[in-house]
Amino acid sequence: MAPVCNLMVPEQRRWDYDAVTDLFNARDRELILKIPLSSHRDSDLWHWLAEPCGKFSVRSCYKLMTYDAHKCASSVWKRLWRLDVSGKVKNLMWRAANNVLPTADNLRSRKVQVSPLCSVCNASNESVLHTLVDCGFAKSCWIASPVGYTGHLPSFLAWLGHIFSRCSKEECNLAATICWKLWTHCNDKVWNNRCGRVHQILNSAGHMLYQWQVLRKQVMLADAVASSVVHGAVCWERPPVGWAKCNVDAAVFHSQSLVSYGCVVRNSEGMFLAASCDRFLGKFGAREAEAEALGVREALSWLKHLHLPRVIIEMDCLQVFKALSDKHSNPNGFGLIIEECRFLSQNLREVQFSFVRRSANAAAHSVAKVGGSKSDYSEWRGVPPRWLLNHL
Repeated sequence: MAPVCNLMVPEQRRWDYDAVTDLFNARDRELILKIPLSSHRDSDLWHWLAEPCGKFSVRSCYKLMTYDAHKCASSVWKRLWRLDVSGKVKNLMWRAANNVLPTADNLRSRKVQVSPLCSVCNASNESVLHTLVDCGFAKSCWIASPVGYTGHLPSFLAWLGHIFSRCSKEECNLAATICWKLWTHCNDKVWNNRCGRVHQILNSAGHMLYQWQVLRKQVMLADAVASSVVHGAVCWERPPVGWAKCNVDAAVFHSQSLVSYGCVVRNSEGMFLAASCDRFLGKFGAREAEAEALGVREALSWLKHLHLPRVIIEMDCLQVFKALSDKHSNPNGFGLIIEECRFLSQNLREVQFSFVRRSANAAAHSVAKVGGSKSDYSEWRGVPPRWLLNHL
């Protein structure tokens, strides 16, 4: 190992620019050349960078060793308090991250005589991480949700940091709301001996998040107030008896300058009734909401020929849903498409619009993707295509 003095000009108090340039990359070279050299000191000495005086201290060493952990935790807290969820959900997440929820292991550590086993699965000790993430029921919820299951992590705080680092803002909002629903489900099992289902937990979380965000922004949509449809579902739900549900989605293929749409209709028993898809040329770029609106327009035109008395049209584009629910529309291209949708909906006996999350619209999304590879209009009635079965 060569000493640092080999990077200096012999008998001079300056760096050897050529030597530094040859040995180091541009970043390191710039940092080295910025280091001032003493003009009078001959002997080297140790300097502890964590203290201004240069002397080592246990206190500064401890701060240096725990800096990354504190920085990570600080980032988690900032992201937590910025979530667009209700205050009670943020409070629950804060208590969970600090491990102060009244789970069995925390109660037993305070000398409360309760069973150590999880009240939901009765298979493992009940901790915060187990209840909200690793329990078999909780794991099924995460796998079925857009957030996904991350695998076992050492603590709930670590899990929360992992979610914040890899998920979008809306997925983080949903994850926090799912945690709230998992906690209330656990309490419901303890006090009322009631067990819910995975899709019930996820959809109630989606509904709760949607309602909170609408009320917080004071966007009182007419459809959201007057309709019996509950918005923001995470999993597909059957329509009420006497109704059919048409899921609609669009897919934009930028490289081919075309857009395709897909529609899937099911009845109140969840049985497949019909599906259709088509494509047309168009460059939409950042105006993908127009493509979604075109899909709704084509679905309304198609539904007229199916002679369904009552139809719920479900989409995962919130912008289109809000525009359809509003009484006014802008005089631009998007607004004109919305006007056409309203006009076509009047030709059907009874229509309601509903907003769901992408995970609840998977069937229509897969049909729209297939529509991009079709050369012309395609339709299926009574019997679904094989490639669609896994999404129904």
